[in-house]
Amino acid sequence: MSIVRARLQSYSLSLRDPWPSADGNVNDRRGWILALEDNSGRVGLGDAAPFPGFGLETHASAGAGLKLAMARIVGTSRDGFAAVIADLTRLAPVAAAPTARAAIDCALHDLMAQEEGLPLARYLGGAQTLREVPANVTIPRVPPGRAAELGRRAVDAGVGTLKLKVGGAPRAEDEERLRALRDAVGPEVRIRIDANQAWGCDEAIEALRSFARYRLEYAEQPVAADDIEGLARVHQASPVPIAADETVRGVESAEAILYRSAADILILKPMALGGLREARSVLNVASEGDMPVVVTSLVESAVGRTAAVHFAASLGETAYAHGLATGEALREDIAPSPALTRGAIAVPQRPGLGVKPSDDFWRDAFTVEAE
Repeated sequence: MSIVRARLQSYSLSLRDPWPSADGNVNDRRGWILALEDNSGRVGLGDAAPFPGFGLETHASAGAGLKLAMARIVGTSRDGFAAVIADLTRLAPVAAAPTARAAIDCALHDLMAQEEGLPLARYLGGAQTLREVPANVTIPRVPPGRAAELGRRAVDAGVGTLKLKVGGAPRAEDEERLRALRDAVGPEVRIRIDANQAWGCDEAIEALRSFARYRLEYAEQPVAADDIEGLARVHQASPVPIAADETVRGVESAEAILYRSAADILILKPMALGGLREARSVLNVASEGDMPVVVTSLVESAVGRTAAVHFAASLGETAYAHGLATGEALREDIAPSPALTRGAIAVPQRPGLGVKPSDDFWRDAFTVEAE
């Protein structure tokens, strides 16, 4: 088996509600789908969708890097797939572009799983792999009444964990939104919050001490991603468990979080980390430190989200619901994907990733073929 053709197509998907980020609200998600085709006709897919606040990579830089990398990947034999994945951080066109690396990593893993006749999750995780993944529903920064409505709808559909976006607004507004949500869904539903780096240390500590009365599962990334000392300070003072998200950029940052006792939980985003291999490496750091993890998406297309679902399923049973139901936030998508049903997402059981955009999606795609 060898790669005989690579295609790259961009996408832009509008969001139902603005999605908060460290750089302001995001109204649509832009990305690139990479398709690697082997000489047996199998096609492996990967998604690159940079998100504001996660490093310096942009939509344009991810696409430019992938176009250059494609020329180097076409012609690679099956024996060389693992080496390509392992060397992605040294592949010049994508070395500084984690979502571009994630697209290549995922497309190659997809091909390898298809060759073995296994769903990607089973290829990654073996016998412990789940057939469905428990997931939370995320509620963006919307008015209190809308937050309550979205929360009730999710709970009525069988969801047991909700994540509420906070920060970027006066604390009183956040608390009003949180109070409305808790009152709407009752005391048994798990609620976690995500500040997306919006607070300073003192502000975070004050907010979390105030919000603790609402029985929060944890608070995600309360301070700036680069401020591990600040995160550790908040963690020490907070009555609410702390999850590190944007701070987790790879093995070194994960080790620093554990060394500084800066969080209780690590958030793993395979897209932001550079792919499934790097996500597994960070998972190993967390496991050695006896720290639980939660796998989440970057509000990307069905291709990227489904890859994250497979990765989460490969972990087996975990302590927390994963953040993978973000497809509900999109008005449209590039392909059908597993839906959230009674609080869980079914893992596709076809060989590989199990997601396929329509043929029309590839019209006028950038293409590189073996000579």
